Amino acid sequence: MKVLVLGWEYPPAVAGGLGAACHGLTTALADRGHEVVLCTPADGHPADPAPYPGIERVSLGGSGSFSPFRPGAILDPYAVDPMSAPQGAHEPALGGPEVGPSDGPAGAGEGAASAHVRSSKKLYGADLSAAIQRYSREAVTRLAEHDFDVIHAHDWMTFPAALRLRFARRRPVCLHVHSTAVDRGGLSAPGPVGSISAVERAGLRTADRVCAVSGFTRDLLVQEYRVDPKRVTVVHNAAPPGVLSSPVREVGPEGPTVLFVGRLTRQKGVGFLVRAAARVLESCPSARFVVMGEGEDRTRMIEMAAALGIGRRVFFAGGVTSELRDRAYAEASVFVLSSVSEPFGLTPLEALRGGAAPILSDACGVREVLPSAPVVPPWDAAGLANQIVELLSSEPRRLALVEEGRAELARLTWASSACQLEAALEMARSTSARRIIR
Repeated sequence: MKVLVLGWEYPPAVAGGLGAACHGLTTALADRGHEVVLCTPADGHPADPAPYPGIERVSLGGSGSFSPFRPGAILDPYAVDPMSAPQGAHEPALGGPEVGPSDGPAGAGEGAASAHVRSSKKLYGADLSAAIQRYSREAVTRLAEHDFDVIHAHDWMTFPAALRLRFARRRPVCLHVHSTAVDRGGLSAPGPVGSISAVERAGLRTADRVCAVSGFTRDLLVQEYRVDPKRVTVVHNAAPPGVLSSPVREVGPEGPTVLFVGRLTRQKGVGFLVRAAARVLESCPSARFVVMGEGEDRTRMIEMAAALGIGRRVFFAGGVTSELRDRAYAEASVFVLSSVSEPFGLTPLEALRGGAAPILSDACGVREVLPSAPVVPPWDAAGLANQIVELLSSEPRRLALVEEGRAELARLTWASSACQLEAALEMARSTSARRIIR
């Protein structure tokens, strides 16, 4: 097949799991013998500093003063949709209930947004809405001479371009959903015209085929977006590359480390990790918690830790390099994914590679490929604390979990994911052909 791939992130311009997935799937398609034209926004750098065999790179929106890669983003795809987000969507007050009917899921973007090569503010420019419009217009004009069989578009930023090309070039479209406005904002009602949720709904209604990054996301698309489940293919992300570190930990005077890596937003459930930390420290006073990442909730989380009297045992590292992040994985005993709605979540896979035992929220997609990992309901600080204490108290149990998780990790490859994607692209072509015949 000749596949046109529309993406917004691609190494080295990566703010999250979207970029890792786009790279892994696109290169795996090329490895399988498909011809790939990859379109990403211009960032002022050469599109192909190191061309990958079988992939032709095209930069869109590079003329004039346009570039999506400027700081000061008005609209950030990793944030709640500003046009449709509920007001006052925050965690309960410090003295309030930890679980309750008003504490519904706020959502989360793709899990590896923590693995910043560049921050999301630098990847998404001063006016993302205008950037998307320019990208979409140039997709039609710049690709007029390109031949392709099917369009594969990653996440909502590229959906408008995919739909323009579908009608201009009469080619089938497969939309790949990595996260949704519902994940980020907990919304089920359609947003206003021009909102992220409206763009997603228009794309999902029109696409010939839809790929979801997990069964968790597929179910959300069916329930909240009313997508026919027969039109959805689940394509799990694969394990990140890298050398496995020893899972054995030499616990020094600072005590065992519990690690979180991700954006500091309500959707990631960081506040409930901080509440769990206070409970853990009652049983394991030598434990320390390391929180890596930036986000709008960082100050609030620091204040929460101080109010709970655990400020000296919870360290907020801020944004870090990939080298420091990998070192943290290799030093941590336990890794926590505390999200309240995580479409997939690459960070637990990275943690396993580093030798840390993961504990997962049950509102995440990655649990589908890591069935051995302990699972806790989101918002359940007491349950999370119990799981952390169990692993910190039993090194044999922790090591056994790492061993089981790594066996599951070994089965996750971009090559196998590309096979699933290939089938979805063929189904998009078949669906489109039947529509034309009718």
